[in-house]
Amino acid sequence: MSAKHPSLFDSFLFTLRQCVSNLACAPFFCFAIFFYSFYYCWPYMEQLPDHMNIVAVDEDMTPLSRRLIQELKASPSVHVEFQAADQKEAERIMRQGGVSAILIIPPNFERDTVRDIPTALVLVSNGAFIVKARVSMNGAAGPLQEVVTGAIAGHLLEHGIPLDKLAQVKNRAPAFVFQPMFNTVNGYLNFTVPIVFVIIIQTVFTAGIGMLLNDWFWRRKYPYALALAMRSFPHFIAMYLPFFILAFLWTMYIEGASFAFHGVNAFRNVPATLAVAAVFSFAITSMAVMIAALCKRLRYIVQIIVPTSIPCVFLSGNLFPWQNFPEPILFFSKLLPSTPAVDAMLRASQAGATISEVVFPYLAHLLLLGMIFFTAAVLILRRYANDEQSLAQIKDLRDGIQNERLEKELTPKQLGKILGHVPDA
Repeated sequence: MSAKHPSLFDSFLFTLRQCVSNLACAPFFCFAIFFYSFYYCWPYMEQLPDHMNIVAVDEDMTPLSRRLIQELKASPSVHVEFQAADQKEAERIMRQGGVSAILIIPPNFERDTVRDIPTALVLVSNGAFIVKARVSMNGAAGPLQEVVTGAIAGHLLEHGIPLDKLAQVKNRAPAFVFQPMFNTVNGYLNFTVPIVFVIIIQTVFTAGIGMLLNDWFWRRKYPYALALAMRSFPHFIAMYLPFFILAFLWTMYIEGASFAFHGVNAFRNVPATLAVAAVFSFAITSMAVMIAALCKRLRYIVQIIVPTSIPCVFLSGNLFPWQNFPEPILFFSKLLPSTPAVDAMLRASQAGATISEVVFPYLAHLLLLGMIFFTAAVLILRRYANDEQSLAQIKDLRDGIQNERLEKELTPKQLGKILGHVPDA
């Protein structure tokens, strides 16, 4: 194709084709989100355990406590895998693996039970892991109450309480109350996965856009879509739109088809979800183009971007309390699109909030970040308009040459000249 001035549609199509065909970035735009949607969700399809192994610490050493442990050993849901002499030994066994929780029967448990004095069993769970802590506490509460109730009833009968009086006895099994600070919807798949996927999309598209623009910056002539985007705002939009559209479509795929397949609550409010997805796509695309423009020929964009994904999960404030972070880290978290996007998407897509309920502060915050990143990206790219590779492409366009193929990469001599290491001949 030969044209003196490529149209906006030419720039749009060229960038879109590069997104899906350039080996530097095609895996990010075409496959990464799809594969993530299956192999990340699959391990959490079963959110509740079939049974739970515990280690018991009997500090009471009475017939009732021994009976309780024996009945727990026979329970199909809660099984006493080990018995420990004290809590320190039980914690050592837990650290070695194989048990999910520690059950402590406190001193005077039988005495207080018989005398109708309020008492309690202590259930210790490993709180370092979100899933294990929730499963241990919630999974143990029901079965333990059933077993303990039966053991107490049998013990009281053996001690001569008549059947007609047993119902009037106020003895009850110890209550197990677990109130999570963050995961209030009782499920890793339904709670944490929607949070993490916002960060996954942000990471994948930042890396993909960075890789593509980095590849273009290394060419002996910048592709005409990039060279024109440095000089013309409409051409910048033409180059920008394919990135935005792909980000939006993949976000819709995750919130729609993927979450529907895996049974995750999503699209509870369709207009609000679409609005959040659009503003989120705008923010991450703008941030990615800005970062790519700043990095320019830096070869390690993926190595820089990908390791930030896990910190971004915790910086969102939904899995780890913000008050545990120092102020500089909190300020940095506000600069990440994922921080307001997670809150907005959880409310709109998973909880059914309306657009008016997520506009302030979440969508407003996200839109402000997008506008700042977008403006910065435009200004940074304009600084490169007089690069030798950009001027060479513009000269070709003025001569009526519009090449759809990418030039070869810079030679060491050309790179040295650009960096000022090799003097002009």
